[in-house]
Amino acid sequence: MELVMPGIGVLFWTCLIFLLLFFMLKKWAFPVINGMLKKREEKISTALNQAEATRAEMERIQEENKTMMAQARTEREKILEEAVQIRRQIEEESRDKAKAEYERMMLSAKNDIERERRMAVEEIKNQVASVALDVAEKVLGTELSDQERRQALIEKELKNVKL
Repeated sequence: MELVMPGIGVLFWTCLIFLLLFFMLKKWAFPVINGMLKKREEKISTALNQAEATRAEMERIQEENKTMMAQARTEREKILEEAVQIRRQIEEESRDKAKAEYERMMLSAKNDIERERRMAVEEIKNQVASVALDVAEKVLGTELSDQERRQALIEKELKNVKL
């Protein structure tokens, strides 16, 4: 039973050593341990605050990124629309230039045709005058008094003329 129930002397010395050890720990060890725990608590608190600030900063940056992406999309759409408008304008200018060139060429061709036609008419007039002179010479060479013969000769010569 002595093992289960210690004697009063052992109990006294155990309590005295326990109290001495407790007061020594309270005077020298507990303040150091408490200081270390407070420093650790402060570190953890600081780290949590920094993590929270970092998270808030990341959210702010993500929001900025979203707005920047939206601005970039709208700017891209604007640039694409401007490019389409410029392309249409260039196509329209090209069509206008081609049409102007076509009209200029057509006018030049019409002028050339008109000039050629005038030259041909002038040549025909010259030939008709020449034929008329030939006819007049022949008519004068034949009898001038006979009106029917003169008329028949003129008609005959006019049929020979090729226009």
